Amino acid sequence: DDDIGTVAQKYFDSTVSANNLSADCGGLSLSIDRKNSQVLAEVNCRQNTTLAGLVGIGELDFKRTAETDYGVGKLDVVFMFDTSGSMGNQGRMTDLKAAAKDAVQTIFKSKVEEPDDVRIAVSTYATAVNVGEEYFEAVTNEEPNKTECGEWRRRGYSNQYYCAWYRQVTSTCVTGREGSQKYTDAAPGANSWIEYDTTSCNSATITPLTHIQGRVISAIETLPTSGSTAGHLGIAWSWYLISPKWSSIWPSSAKPRGYDDDDTSKVAILMTDGEFNLDYMSGGGSFDHAEKFCDAMKAEDILIYTVAFRAPKKGEEILSYCASSDEYAFKASNGEQLADAYQKIATTISDLRLSK
Repeated sequence: DDDIGTVAQKYFDSTVSANNLSADCGGLSLSIDRKNSQVLAEVNCRQNTTLAGLVGIGELDFKRTAETDYGVGKLDVVFMFDTSGSMGNQGRMTDLKAAAKDAVQTIFKSKVEEPDDVRIAVSTYATAVNVGEEYFEAVTNEEPNKTECGEWRRRGYSNQYYCAWYRQVTSTCVTGREGSQKYTDAAPGANSWIEYDTTSCNSATITPLTHIQGRVISAIETLPTSGSTAGHLGIAWSWYLISPKWSSIWPSSAKPRGYDDDDTSKVAILMTDGEFNLDYMSGGGSFDHAEKFCDAMKAEDILIYTVAFRAPKKGEEILSYCASSDEYAFKASNGEQLADAYQKIATTISDLRLSK
C-alpha cells in the first residue's frame, strides 16, 4: 500500500505543478478497494479568494475526490526450501511447513484476471536436487534410475552367466554443470547438460510453476528431512523454474513468462537453516557458486527475498548477499518469527502486482 501511495502522490504533485494550481492542498488520503480493483483518493485544499474577499471571505476550503481502476500484474514466484537433515531438529520443518503454507495461501488470494496470473513453483535441495523421473532425462540426456552389472559370474560349469551385483549409474539426483553455461540459465542441451550423481538426494522433488494452490500445498506438506546442504543447487534450480529459457522443459501450463514481459514480476524466496556445506562444481565452494547464481538472477531483474531460519552466521551472510536489498533479507530464530517473515514477504509480493 505504501508503494501505491507513493505513486499516487507523485502523480498528484506533477499534475498540480503542470496546471499551476494556486490552491494549497494537503497530502492525499488513499483507500484501496481490492474487491473491485479500485483506488479511491481524497484531498483537502484551501484557495485564496479575490471577489469573495470583498464580503469578508478570504479563503475557501474545498475537498476533491476521485477513483480509478487499477490493473494487476502477473507473478511467477518460486519458493526454495532447505530439506537437509538439520531441518528435522527442534521442530524446524514443522514450523517451516506452517509458515510456508500460510504464505502460499496469502499469495494465491490475490485478485486475478486470468487463473494463471499468479503461479508458484517449489525448488528443494539437500545433498543434491531431485528432479524426479519426469525431468531427469530432459535435463541430463541420460535415462533415470539406470543400473549396470558390476560383475558377471559363470553358473557352475555351464555357459550361462549371471550378474552377481549391480552398479547404480543414474538416479534422479542432479548436481550442477561446468563449462561456459555454468552460471547461466541456458536450457539443457549440447554443452549445457546438467550433471548428475547417484548420491541420495531425499524424496523432495521440484514443482514447476502452477496456479493450483493444492499442488503447492501438497509439495510443502510432504517435505522430508535428510542429507547435507548444497544450497547453491537449490538457488540454481529456483532460477531454472522461472526462467523463460527453460520453457521447453516444463509443461505448457508451467512455462515461465519472458523477462521482457512488463506485466510480470519474477520473485525467488530463498531459505536455509544452515551453512552451504556440500559442493560438486569446480572453482570454489557452495557459497562461491551461490553468489554467482544470485548475481546472475538479479541481473535479470528477479527479486530475491531470503529467510535465514536459525541459521549460523555464514548461512545468514550468504542469504544477505543474495537478497535484492537489506529490506529483502529476513532472519527468524523461532516459528513465530518465521511465520511473520513469510507473511510479510507474501503480502509485499501480492502488492507488487498493483505496481505493474
